[in-house]
Amino acid sequence: MKRLITLLMAAAALAARPAQAAAPEQACAAQEMQLFYYYLSPTVEANVKERLTACHPGKTVLKMPDWLQKDAPAMAERKVWKDPEEGELSEAALWQTPVSILYEFLSTAQKGGDLQAGLAGYDDMRLRFMMSVDRVYRAGLESSFAGRGGPMLAVFNGLMRDFDEATEAASDASRVKFDRKTADISRRSRDLFAQLFEAPRQGAGKKPAEKYSPEARVLPGYRGVSLGLSGAQAKFLEKGDRVDMLVTFEAIMNGDIKEKVTATILQNVMVTGVKKPAAAGESGVVQLLCNPNEAQYAALSLAQGSGIHLVRRAPGDLEMRPMEIASFRKLIK
Repeated sequence: MKRLITLLMAAAALAARPAQAAAPEQACAAQEMQLFYYYLSPTVEANVKERLTACHPGKTVLKMPDWLQKDAPAMAERKVWKDPEEGELSEAALWQTPVSILYEFLSTAQKGGDLQAGLAGYDDMRLRFMMSVDRVYRAGLESSFAGRGGPMLAVFNGLMRDFDEATEAASDASRVKFDRKTADISRRSRDLFAQLFEAPRQGAGKKPAEKYSPEARVLPGYRGVSLGLSGAQAKFLEKGDRVDMLVTFEAIMNGDIKEKVTATILQNVMVTGVKKPAAAGESGVVQLLCNPNEAQYAALSLAQGSGIHLVRRAPGDLEMRPMEIASFRKLIK
């Protein structure tokens, strides 16, 4: 987050200058995401409230909407989310994060360059964007912006799909497809910004009927770990689910007594694939998206554990929790 703020501040001078001719769509989208971010800052500078523009036909100056000037300070003050690392976050901050990632993506894409060389960066943006949008959903911010939050979340749905397809194109080194999806991201980003200057659209104050489920795939720097599971477990898991891994094993506890215990070895790992058995009595296979360290513990669990259970998390539950080892000795005293 700090890196993004620095990036945005470094480009502030550019945001204050108009282009001499009509600016390209992608550049305009990046500038508008930058403005969107600054509109939600605790203190809005004069050159943000009234900014020279070449991106809006018929206008030379773009003025921050009066209603937003009135509402933004309260959004910056209102705490709606508690993050274990960042602490309490405001309503404005939760919206700023996905907007800043859109700016980051559009600015990076404008530079061109080798797609596969930049794949790790694009995948990182994709993952952070998905998580930031999920946080807006879970915080219940569909009523933000005088009800515009609901239709904006609908635009975010489309943007999540675009991010999936853009990073897939980068992985395939398909410049044509990547540029097409970047154009889609530019268009939707501009639509997001345009809503600030319109009356609330249909669906105002309501969450979209459906939320896009991000594609689950192995990302650069991660590992796909395959686990054999009972049919009873595999039957109820789906690609894209997030799970915790519980492992039962023998441990030497107090008094040098060996006993069976169960520990939560991995938390909040994504299922990237499921092979379901034909019948519950047969075995299935699940692939998990793990970082290299998690992959090692998954392999150790397979070798040392007498039982592995994957427990599915509720949609949107990404929190990491401290968990004590479970044993019957603790339970029965």
